[in-house]
Amino acid sequence: MATSCSQSTLEMLPDEILLEICKYLLCADILMSLIGLNYRITQMITNYRHHISLHKTSISKSDYLCINILPQIGSQIRTLLIDCCYSILQDDLFIEHFGKKMSIIFPKLERISLVSYEYNQLIAFIDTLHDFNYLVEIRLYSLFSIHVDNQSTVIRSLSQANNHRLTTILIDDRSSPLHFHHTDCYSNTIRLRITLRTSADLPSLFHAVPNVRYLDVELSESDDSLEYFGGLNLSPLFHLTYFQFKSIQQSWMLEELLILFAQLPIVRHLSLFLLTTDRRLIEGGTILPSLPFCAQQFDYAICFFDNMFVDQIDAIIASWSPSHRVTCFYQNPFLFIHTLPWHLARISFPELITKMISCRIKTDVKQWLQCNTVLCEQQFEAVYSNELHRLLIWM
Repeated sequence: MATSCSQSTLEMLPDEILLEICKYLLCADILMSLIGLNYRITQMITNYRHHISLHKTSISKSDYLCINILPQIGSQIRTLLIDCCYSILQDDLFIEHFGKKMSIIFPKLERISLVSYEYNQLIAFIDTLHDFNYLVEIRLYSLFSIHVDNQSTVIRSLSQANNHRLTTILIDDRSSPLHFHHTDCYSNTIRLRITLRTSADLPSLFHAVPNVRYLDVELSESDDSLEYFGGLNLSPLFHLTYFQFKSIQQSWMLEELLILFAQLPIVRHLSLFLLTTDRRLIEGGTILPSLPFCAQQFDYAICFFDNMFVDQIDAIIASWSPSHRVTCFYQNPFLFIHTLPWHLARISFPELITKMISCRIKTDVKQWLQCNTVLCEQQFEAVYSNELHRLLIWM
């Protein structure tokens, strides 16, 4: 007697389930397995066709993509990530296949991200970026150490790439510090994230980006040769509305911050992560009235060194207004204070602070994040990894 049976296939699953499965796959594997399978699947992975990531893609798969798939979908690609951390030859392969034809093959490219590049690699690749109509953003991750003599060259190449059309340059905090030449001026730069070496580099930065609206700066070292911050000639940033500044290697004074604030006449979002021995910088009654007049949101974290009593700490916390609540961690002679919730874009603590707070967050890390960070507004899971000494967060 003949019987009939039905066999489930991948296509029987709804798009929502298939897309959930795709989250666990590399972009390269999704493109190689699903693109062109049929109309429905091809439409379902539209986001993967628009946003290409070669993260953790082997050289053989990269070669296949460059020959068979990327030219086919080039006109659909909006963003592209090239990862030289996993495969150092990925960059060479990309230039070999596309080179100076890149703007023709990827005419709608808007953003490009480069991971683990060295100086010569980076300069050579940037030289291929020209005549894109829509390319306005470049991101660098884990940029290898750049010799001080070449740092301004990197800045110039980035700022002048694609016929001076890049408006956004975002460089992560694991990348080499860079340096602007004092004569540099790049009026096309609207959004910038960068690590400089010391506060002595700030005047060149402020002069170089007169039209910047978003600025995220980290100083990687202290400057022992700098006797007085007020001696620096800082140009005002008349268009800057978002400013994030991290400097935890150099001790700051109130007078130095006032000089900095004076150059930010219309800043609305101000985030500071600083080190100090100046008690005035931990007193809300002093720091809050000193903020730029236009500041609407103020996120603050500061490391303070001094011997203190419990009642002194209570008085400091009480000096902050209800609109700027703070919490603190104290381990004699070190006090760490930050506003609540934590809105700073990068939750990155020095080792000493990590040791102080880890004992408190290991037991119930999710509760701590909900009470002390902007994640109170999000759905997430989190654990503290003893092996990595890191907070692991799933959104």
